[in-house]
Amino acid sequence: MRNLKRFDLYRKVPRDLTEPTLSGAVVSCCTVVLGLHLFLTELFVFLSRRWDSEMLIDESRTEEKLQINIDVTLPAMPCELLSLDAQDVMGSHEVDAHGNLFKERLTSKGDVIGREEIQTSHYGAASGLTRHNLFSYDNQDMERIRTMIHSGEGCRVAGFVKVNRVPGNVHLSTYSHSILFGSLYQEAKNMNISHRINHLSFGDDSNINYITTHFKDTGTVAPLDGVSQIVTEKKTGAFIDSAIFEYYTKVVPTTYFPLDRPPLNVFQFTANSNKIANQQMPSLYFRYDFSPVTVRYTEVRESFSHFLVQICAVIGGIFTVAAFLDSLLHRSIVHLAKKAQFGKLV
Repeated sequence: MRNLKRFDLYRKVPRDLTEPTLSGAVVSCCTVVLGLHLFLTELFVFLSRRWDSEMLIDESRTEEKLQINIDVTLPAMPCELLSLDAQDVMGSHEVDAHGNLFKERLTSKGDVIGREEIQTSHYGAASGLTRHNLFSYDNQDMERIRTMIHSGEGCRVAGFVKVNRVPGNVHLSTYSHSILFGSLYQEAKNMNISHRINHLSFGDDSNINYITTHFKDTGTVAPLDGVSQIVTEKKTGAFIDSAIFEYYTKVVPTTYFPLDRPPLNVFQFTANSNKIANQQMPSLYFRYDFSPVTVRYTEVRESFSHFLVQICAVIGGIFTVAAFLDSLLHRSIVHLAKKAQFGKLV
């Protein structure tokens, strides 16, 4: 046992050979406070979670349908004159696009006075816009539509539509009822495409709601929410200065991998807008294109072994530095005390 003791790296000094000092007490108190602060900081990091992101080439199949969630309010455009159409670069053209879409008739004050689902009506590329000229209205219908326009009736379109996962657009327009404009010339001149985008997103709406609620600092899944455009009267006349509004979006497929639930697949996107003066056919376009890369967010947390190493590093580092400072401070005080004793302290 005596031979084994020679390997002791932490030899003990008898307590009666040590001497407490005021400088040592100050350094010890500062060491404890700083050590406690660093420990709590490391504990907070250990208990918290963070997101690591990476970018990959998007290898998803283009046959998959894309869900577009739309909620747009047009406060001065009657629902009777609106249709929501979808087109894409593959030649697909869907008039009165469907999925789970509803129109709500609004009064000039914004109160709901009626609600109906947008019905199915799908036509291929060869049909062109012939569907737009299939409506027939009698005089009673004309008067009813004229009353809607003069009373300032508005419309809210909300729900979702599923489209091919290729570049394309969905648009709210009056094209389907352009045949009426000859009989409603004065009213057509005052059609107002002012709008507010309550919500626009791509992907499963439940996943998007979960991400915007719980992961607010990761990604941009609905940058157009709350955007509005107001159309005013022309300065030189009484007619509405109508236009075509276009929103260009670049969609980025994104996957979240939380620690405590299955993966969430959504689509981030950036958006730009443009306004084109057009008195005849006021409309609202949402054009979308896809990025060739996908973003992957992975939720991670610090392992216990890493936390333990960090705590050991904090304790070892702070006590080493504290011992050095205490030694330096103590020697300086002793040196100054000796100078003062011999009257050499100037």
